[in-house]
Amino acid sequence: MKSTIVAFHLAALSLGSAVLFSAETPPAEPKLPKDLPAELKQQAEEFKKQQASVRDFMQAGKYAEAEKVLRSLIESFKGFFGPSNALLPECQGALGTCLRAQGRLAEAEPEFRASWEGHVKYSGAEKPETLRMHNALAETLHQQQKYAEAEKETRAVVQEMTKVYGAEHPATLLNRTNLAVVLGDEGKYAEAEKELQDIVKIDERVLGVDKQPTLMARGALAMMLRAEGKLAEAEQEFRKVLLFMDINPGEDHPDTLTFRYQFALCLTMEKKHAEAKKEAEQGLAAAKNKLGEDHPNTKELQQLVTSMQNVPK
Repeated sequence: MKSTIVAFHLAALSLGSAVLFSAETPPAEPKLPKDLPAELKQQAEEFKKQQASVRDFMQAGKYAEAEKVLRSLIESFKGFFGPSNALLPECQGALGTCLRAQGRLAEAEPEFRASWEGHVKYSGAEKPETLRMHNALAETLHQQQKYAEAEKETRAVVQEMTKVYGAEHPATLLNRTNLAVVLGDEGKYAEAEKELQDIVKIDERVLGVDKQPTLMARGALAMMLRAEGKLAEAEQEFRKVLLFMDINPGEDHPDTLTFRYQFALCLTMEKKHAEAKKEAEQGLAAAKNKLGEDHPNTKELQQLVTSMQNVPK
């Protein structure tokens, strides 16, 4: 069931899945060089129009259309300003985003890497967009199940963000949560659990027990505990998450439905079949009403409810 510095949203939240948090935001407009020669000024205006169309396409979710324009822009920038120039990193990062949104992860990876390295060269290692591209690279490696590489890059992102924003900044803590998920996917459960326990304590103190980053970290902790076979502890963490998420963002929100699905699985593993079925049915009703029959969340909840029809009471 589905899961940066600029924006956060819940993504896949099961061990062996992709990343926990990601961002698919349109790029900032690259700044064209000042005092262009007269013969390039008209071309520069055309570049600006193309950049604007890329942002419009991406905001509308039309990633294939944006990809086509971006590839043309990249070639144009290379032709006019040389094979390595300060205009390329933004376009390469946006192209990586378009490719990843289309599920083309192997193609997105080198674009994010080139964008990150270009931002380091032309803007500096500690600039927000540089950090965002480094994080996007780490996420893409994780999504491809390149766990050793993903761990290395995610650790580097956490270190960079700690230096820039501080150890207790929400962005730093969210990327520590990403690191814990990577560790869990590698089977390093004890290390992942320790990391998440620490994150939850800091989040509760700095942000509050009912804030989204705290709930995301606690939910990840619940699933880590479940993966370790610590079912009673996992159950209690799931209950704490849903206690707040049923109120805000609401019981029919996709994030809440994701946690309810995972909670029902935990209850099933504890052989608490009646309660597990109740939770799954509650989630399914909310999903059908809010998301419709064809939404992936609805389908997974439906499959879970169906699988419970013949289990013991």
